[in-house]
Amino acid sequence: MKKTEISKLDKIWSAKVKERAGDKCENCGKTFCLNSHHYLGRRDYKLRWDLDNGFCLCSGCHTFSSVFSAHQTPHLFCEWARHKRGIEWENNLTKKHNYFGLKQDFNEVLAYLSEN
Repeated sequence: MKKTEISKLDKIWSAKVKERAGDKCENCGKTFCLNSHHYLGRRDYKLRWDLDNGFCLCSGCHTFSSVFSAHQTPHLFCEWARHKRGIEWENNLTKKHNYFGLKQDFNEVLAYLSEN
């Protein structure tokens, strides 16, 4: 897949994650400086554009806060995410990671994101 295609899909995925969260941080409720965070890293192309792998977080809850943020306190973030979405959600992501083929076809991923 070309870099331009990856970039386009990343932007669409990010917008969809924010939209699904009502354009507010899923942790604190802020509606500004929003980021889309991959629960399982974006290097995992099997799940990179899977909407179940995304959280909408403000910049503080995503990166900057040393009290709670996905990057500064990942153990707290993972605990929070499991509580928020449930262990079944996490198990399903793990199954997708372990068993699904790569989603590398641009048109296939674009269609998935357009449908959801």
